[in-house]
Amino acid sequence: QLKPMKIHNKWYDASQFEHPGGPVMLKLGESRDATAMFEAHHPFTNRLYLESVLSKYRIDANRADCTLLDSSDELSVFEWPTTKAQDSTPVSEFALDLRKNVLELYLKPEAKRRNVSLLDAAKTTPTRRLVLLGLFCLFIATLPGFFRGEWWTVIAAPLANWFFIVNVFHDGSHFALSRDWRVNHLGTYTAWYFSSPLVWYHQHVIGHHAYPNVPHRDPDLYHNGTFERHTKTLKHRNLHRHQAYTWLPIWIIGTFALNFLKPIQLFTTKRYNRAVTLMQMPASRVAQHIFGRVATFIGLHLWQFLVFDTWCKALAFSIIPAAIFSVCFMVSSQVNHLTDDNVDVFSSDYYKHQVLTAQSFMEPGIAGWITFLFTGGLNLQIEHHLFPCLNHCHLPYIRPIVKAVCKKHGVPYTESSGLVEALGKYFSHLETLSAA
Repeated sequence: QLKPMKIHNKWYDASQFEHPGGPVMLKLGESRDATAMFEAHHPFTNRLYLESVLSKYRIDANRADCTLLDSSDELSVFEWPTTKAQDSTPVSEFALDLRKNVLELYLKPEAKRRNVSLLDAAKTTPTRRLVLLGLFCLFIATLPGFFRGEWWTVIAAPLANWFFIVNVFHDGSHFALSRDWRVNHLGTYTAWYFSSPLVWYHQHVIGHHAYPNVPHRDPDLYHNGTFERHTKTLKHRNLHRHQAYTWLPIWIIGTFALNFLKPIQLFTTKRYNRAVTLMQMPASRVAQHIFGRVATFIGLHLWQFLVFDTWCKALAFSIIPAAIFSVCFMVSSQVNHLTDDNVDVFSSDYYKHQVLTAQSFMEPGIAGWITFLFTGGLNLQIEHHLFPCLNHCHLPYIRPIVKAVCKKHGVPYTESSGLVEALGKYFSHLETLSAA
């Protein structure tokens, strides 16, 4: 049975609640302070309705099962304005302005244009679904040649796989593909070269998205801590002196580590990168996860040695696709938060903090849309962090709105002209933090 969660310092037992987002969403908040996740995923829902639903499941905080998995949740990272009126949203004026403008200037007109509900308008559009279908067909078309050992597919297959996965998996994990939670959940099981949903939820949704670049709360700050230093809160080591030049091996094995090494760390230490505590689960679920990782490893890296006639070819088809996929992920992800402008900065306003700790970029014209497709919308990271439940196909259209609200409230909006400049900022950041 689902244990209670804490939202705005009140405890709720949602074990009997059939959440429209499905049981996965509720499980992420179990025995945690779920305030940040709750507000991030309900930006456009009527507050009176939200409060009326919550009131049905509020419980006495003195109940024995009202305990937190992580003691760090006892103290709130962000300040949430106290409100007495039931229809008042406990977020800042900046956040209210963002929500109102995106809702009134984009989402409502989009819903009216397509003649759908607001929730449907926030998910994939018919055009986006056609794009996803095309990307999926492109990936499937490479598989016969890949299994026959045709050399062109050792590059084409992982690239085609990346273009499909990056546009599906990430949105699925944020419940942004569809209103049907089953579609979102299925989307998180498509990233075979990348990560299991269980590990990704710990790293990305519970940890990184709720607390981006917050020391000891965002696990992304502490990846590869032996070799790389991304925050001044991490003690400098001798190996960090060379990180501006040793990044490539890390980029090559990045998703392999996420796929197979990080689960071992999570289950043995009960924490992900010393930042996120492992959720509670029965032994059968742990066994299911282990079986899934073993099957995935065999399916990605071992079958080649049983099929191809030389070990050299088997090794190439085992390693090269994973390396290409990993580099694609690192190019798309590392530039989004790890710059001198976005690391070791903080705002107690949750929404301002999302803006301060991210950067967005998009080249003009066709180049920008290629970048957008290649990164799965991750290039518009500020907009995504502000509205994670909004499918990334909408982000280019809300970007001018977000920038205008940031300017109005004096919130710095970090942007680059394109992927090349964004990468330059990342490498400059590596150089900066390589010094003791």
